[in-house]
Amino acid sequence: MRGDGFGATLRAEWTKLRTVRRWVLTLLCSGILIVMIGLLVSSSSGSDANQYPNFVVGPDGQPVVDEFEFAHQTMSGDGTITARVDKLEDSGTDASAGLIVKDGLTSGSRYVALRVTPKDGVHLESDYMTDVRGGDRTAPIWLRLTRQGSVITGYESADGSSWTKVGHVTAAKLPRDVEVGMFVNSAPKVIIRRSAGSTAVGEEGTRSTATFDNVRLDTAATGPWEADSVQRPRTGPKETGDESGSAGPPLPGVKVAGVVERDGTFTITGGGQIKPNPPDDDVVSIALFGVLPGLMALAAVGVLFVTSEYRKDMIRTTFAANPRRGRTLAAKAIVIGSAAFVMTLLGGGVVLLAAQPVLQEHGFAPPAYPEYSLTDPPVLRALLLTSLFVAILTVFAMALGTVLRHSATAITTVVVLIVVPVILSSILPLSIGRWVMQLTPAGGLATWRAKPPTTTLADPWSMIGPAAGLTVVSVYAAVTLAIAWWLLRRRDA
Repeated sequence: MRGDGFGATLRAEWTKLRTVRRWVLTLLCSGILIVMIGLLVSSSSGSDANQYPNFVVGPDGQPVVDEFEFAHQTMSGDGTITARVDKLEDSGTDASAGLIVKDGLTSGSRYVALRVTPKDGVHLESDYMTDVRGGDRTAPIWLRLTRQGSVITGYESADGSSWTKVGHVTAAKLPRDVEVGMFVNSAPKVIIRRSAGSTAVGEEGTRSTATFDNVRLDTAATGPWEADSVQRPRTGPKETGDESGSAGPPLPGVKVAGVVERDGTFTITGGGQIKPNPPDDDVVSIALFGVLPGLMALAAVGVLFVTSEYRKDMIRTTFAANPRRGRTLAAKAIVIGSAAFVMTLLGGGVVLLAAQPVLQEHGFAPPAYPEYSLTDPPVLRALLLTSLFVAILTVFAMALGTVLRHSATAITTVVVLIVVPVILSSILPLSIGRWVMQLTPAGGLATWRAKPPTTTLADPWSMIGPAAGLTVVSVYAAVTLAIAWWLLRRRDA
């Protein structure tokens, strides 16, 4: 490699970084901040999710919600149930109706369901995790579930004669004797009230009504059709509307849940949902909170990595040794970005391991909060994307320092672009707060969440996904680098 090549420029910039003692100490301090602040926040956080008496877990021990109105019989061994969903009311909150094979009437037990929705077509689902998408048809539609050994297959039809296979699932752990029949549910309406620094979340139960006809059960079933509500456990007096199994009291005027059978036609009204139901709080995000002060320290190093040369007039020597100024800028970006990435990766990995027992002592424990490992895909993704975000932000700080040539102004600008949007998004209405996070580098804080975005938390970075956050900070860095490169070529050192 030529001595004046890009490799030599990289080595020169790396030498500058590692030989300035205060920069090295600040880099080390950033990792220590990530660990210490992360542990402090973890020890001051808490959850009582596992203490709720109506907490429900699924077959694999994960939190679930499992509530619906059920017209059923007991089926022993193999069999087929067929029915036409003639009508399905759209409650406006994800209503569904269909056929289900379930291990008893306990909320959280194993099941296979074939359901139709007013807007999202047909789905074959199993044990809260498996979801096979069918056609786009809505009611009226014919549905069929067939159990043969450990395999349950779902079919749909427009006329009851020509059938299309939706899919099949293996349900080896379902017992021989199961409950089979028709079900209806409707998700509760989520009410979010946001004020300065806090978010209050409530639910109002809803109901949907569906009509089933042409019901046929080909199996060794015995006895008449029975009606029950599958719902979470109750430990006290029923709340208004709780007879439906839906979370929270119903909206005024909402119908009472139940099953009515007349001349072979079943009219079922019910509320609730069948789905995974993990708490929105993210233990990975809590543990990685120390990244916020850590990135401030790294951003300061990024700025000083270039402005100190201007202040001491060493930049002329740098450009004299390497007249290709764009190459020097690129080398600085790679060196400082790599250093920030490594320090965040190391600090983040250490705090994630150290914070888990602390979090568990404060209520973030199974089953509501399963134990995590650094190799779990969501955790590893959060750690890597957070490190990438900090690296890009540090490069942005370095580029901004090149443009402004003033350390205090550049550092202050970076801090303001992170801190102010976080504060504003915490007090503004949800829609505006989300836009603030999507349009400023603060959105990159979304990378430290291992769970999907949610609007139910006070943390503003929880409102957007990591892709949106990384995109916006990358745009800021790219545009600022381009401006820095343009200015370097047109003005004196």
